[in-house]
Amino acid sequence: MILFYAMLVAISPAGSGTQITAPRDSYPHLSPDGTTLVFHSNRNGRQAIWVSNADGSNPRLLFDDPREGADPGTPVWSPDGRVIAFGMRPAGATDENESEIYTMARDGTRLRRLTETPGDDSHPHWSRSGRIYFNSARATPDLGVPWGRQWIDIYSMADDGSDVRRLTECRSVCTYPVPSPDERFVVHRRTTETLGQNWDLSPAPRNSEVFVTPLDGGEPVNVSNSPAYDGWPTWSPDGRWVVFASNRDRVAYTGQIFAVRPDGTETRKLTEGILSRVQPSFSPNGDWIFVYESIEGETFEIGHIASFAAELSD
Repeated sequence: MILFYAMLVAISPAGSGTQITAPRDSYPHLSPDGTTLVFHSNRNGRQAIWVSNADGSNPRLLFDDPREGADPGTPVWSPDGRVIAFGMRPAGATDENESEIYTMARDGTRLRRLTETPGDDSHPHWSRSGRIYFNSARATPDLGVPWGRQWIDIYSMADDGSDVRRLTECRSVCTYPVPSPDERFVVHRRTTETLGQNWDLSPAPRNSEVFVTPLDGGEPVNVSNSPAYDGWPTWSPDGRWVVFASNRDRVAYTGQIFAVRPDGTETRKLTEGILSRVQPSFSPNGDWIFVYESIEGETFEIGHIASFAAELSD
């Protein structure tokens, strides 16, 4: 495994309750030409969008403008590598859950806001044809209810924000949509009305699962199918695997990376160890998987970006 950024580990004594803050570089995504990694980080004191060389060298701030909004994050490259889409809380927002979808040029200029609806519009991902998939709370009858009880569904839109299409009717929380390479399916996280476990392993009244939803109106398939917290799904570039993170090893605050066929069969574990690994994304050629690798506890979290060989042969 390649570690892109040194991790300075600071852990409070057991039971001390000391709050520890530390830098976090997360949500990695490699450009289509394989040269530039985009990610979000708080290394300048607040969450912003950064880029680096593919090996993590030469990190540099790309976007951080409080006049436009706060906490820009989850950046992803367009298929041609010219544009980056991301989510951000717009300046002046009064709802703590409000987030909108933006794009910018690869050099951080030409900021463009694509959505403008109350509530949470976030987690954009591009299709190969250039549409942007995202989750939105816009169908929620009452945005005053807690976020976890809102109706958050999957939508797609053109890269200029037009032609918005609703793709699911979850009536629950459906987030983090990624279209399949052939654009026949979308994989996403979904909360179900079944008992599960939180990230810290405490019991949860609802479960977090990974679903593959056909875009032709067929029935969604629960491909994670575990009481664990499952999320952050993506596709292998050839469309033969769904890769996601899960805490099914039952280590508090710790996830590992798993792969499964789009029909829910042949689940494979790809990582192990004491470090948590989540937010997987593939290199364009499918040879490498990038992850957020961290150590986390009740009062601290510190992490960096790492990669490992995919090794997902049939």
